[in-house]
Amino acid sequence: MVGSILGNRYEVLERIGTGGMSLVYRARDLTLNRLVAVKILKHQWAEDAEVVRRFDQEARAAASLVDRHVVQVYDVGRDEPDIHYMVMELVAGETLRAKIDREAPLPVEVALDIADQVAQGLEVAHARKLVHRDIKPQNVLISPEGVVKVTDFGIAYAATTGTLVNTGSLLGTVQYLSPEQARGRLIGPQSDLYSLGVVLFEMLTGKLPFESESAIGVAIKHLQDEPARIDELRPDVPKAVGDMVERALSKDPAERYHSAHALRQDIARILHPEAANAGPLPAPLGRREEGPEQPTTPSRRRRWIPWAIVAALVAILAGGGVYAFNRWLNPPIISVPNFKGMALSQARGRAQSMGLSLDVVGHQSSTKVAKNHVLTERPSPGTRIKASQPVDVVVSSGPRKETLPGVTKETLYQAKQELVNTLGLRVRVRHVASSQQSGLVLRQSPGAGTVVAAGSRVTLWVSKGSSTAANVMPNLVGLSVPKAASLLASMNVTIGTPSPMYSTEPPNTIIDQSPAPFSSLQGVTGVSVTTSNGPSPVSSSMPRNRSLVRWTIPSSARPKSLLKVIVTDQAGNEEVYYQQVNPGEPVSYVVIWYGTRGELSASLNGQVEPPRTLLPSNTSSSTSAPSSGTSAPSSGPSPSPSPSPSGGNQ
Repeated sequence: MVGSILGNRYEVLERIGTGGMSLVYRARDLTLNRLVAVKILKHQWAEDAEVVRRFDQEARAAASLVDRHVVQVYDVGRDEPDIHYMVMELVAGETLRAKIDREAPLPVEVALDIADQVAQGLEVAHARKLVHRDIKPQNVLISPEGVVKVTDFGIAYAATTGTLVNTGSLLGTVQYLSPEQARGRLIGPQSDLYSLGVVLFEMLTGKLPFESESAIGVAIKHLQDEPARIDELRPDVPKAVGDMVERALSKDPAERYHSAHALRQDIARILHPEAANAGPLPAPLGRREEGPEQPTTPSRRRRWIPWAIVAALVAILAGGGVYAFNRWLNPPIISVPNFKGMALSQARGRAQSMGLSLDVVGHQSSTKVAKNHVLTERPSPGTRIKASQPVDVVVSSGPRKETLPGVTKETLYQAKQELVNTLGLRVRVRHVASSQQSGLVLRQSPGAGTVVAAGSRVTLWVSKGSSTAANVMPNLVGLSVPKAASLLASMNVTIGTPSPMYSTEPPNTIIDQSPAPFSSLQGVTGVSVTTSNGPSPVSSSMPRNRSLVRWTIPSSARPKSLLKVIVTDQAGNEEVYYQQVNPGEPVSYVVIWYGTRGELSASLNGQVEPPRTLLPSNTSSSTSAPSSGTSAPSSGPSPSPSPSPSGGNQ
């Protein structure tokens, strides 16, 4: 899936999450040039009409909600044959689950602030008659700025249209399930507030209010047991917070908060008591006046609970039977087999026979694994997993085919950039004596235009120059420091301590040098070099661009002029190119940069052109006219001996 384009608009970049029925990817909206999240229905569910209906329902439900505390849905679509996808706002940061696992118990003010923002999102949803039904830390996202957003309305529904349990299916996560969900009754907004109460309990204590060795045990405790008071488990928690959580976790929906807004009012009274303009918190459960319909003693309250449990289990088990429900809650543990190298159809058959599901999460070219055979799998073979957990596989698309470009008259560094870094080919170099400048490619085999498989070897015949070349500084850009030191040692020149810099070039390769290449070695005893430290850490969060930039060297330039090109980007990366050029010679480079804007500087024999701007584009530039990407002058003759670049992106 990675690398594919959905709906001719969304380029899938990487997988960032997995849900029960879907996979979530980071993608780029090519139309609006922004990063988005794309949720794709898993392959095994795409042919299930009910699951597809629910997936589409999520899109409709979430798209109707516009609030800073709800993850926004931008688009929904389908690609043939069976890819159903939803495009959503991409939220930087982490899940509340990660924060709880790392920091719980959270400070009271932090936990209440998070709960208040979740309640704001629920308030908007409930106003539209939508109940989330699966509020849990995994479905709460927190941005680096502290903005909390509710996501995954996958089982949300109109509060007046249905019940939780249908044909034996149980929706929701059992640790955060409200009692009415467990009973299979019609639910309302109070069900979400109960689940939020569980989340708040967990934030403040680092524990769940109800725990058991089995999922069904947890569900029964939601029906039967009373949770411990938070202010008793954690003495620094105010009694008012304990009362609020106790009310949110009431078994009877009528005894809970009647709305998310009411819960937020109590949170505001606790966080900002000096600004409170309402009465005190309602008395906690057991301290309020009861109506005639309410139980008056603990023993009377307990008498109806066994009947509630029986009713709940009957409702849950009616459609699928005891075995089916127990298997759903406690799926068998299976050791993952080795699918690598198997034909996809064979792997699917074996997985199905073992009670496992196989998810194809991407295709990748390979010279070692045949087409439509499993290339990699996750979890790895031998891992013990539940039968309900999918095994993700990447399938080989066979060797990638490439058309060889012509690289003669290019420097060896340029040729390797194009053949190795861009096309994934291997290069064998044969150095031959020649009157041409050292490092220039004289011949290649196979020739330009030949179609070869990725990983194939290309032989290059490269000039090692004439005997006079020993008096000229070699071009070290693209070499490793040891190779450069070995080359300079024969000239009695030493290399200094490298200065690292972020660059799109491979780590530890030389990206700049002083003195410059092709200058005289007379009197030179040492060379300073700058090496690549790899792309900067922020590069991965920015768009990656590949631009073709071109020049025609002015006719007024002297023979064997030195062209130097520097490319910088918004991520802090830098690339440097050197080349000896002649009057009227066309020159081109493919450059990599990150962000929405890059800068290109060029100089000829030390005379610097004004910097040019690189902008994302889908076409390369013309050699005779400027591209809209860089607003460069045309590449005809210039009155000054400096190059005239024109650039574009591809």
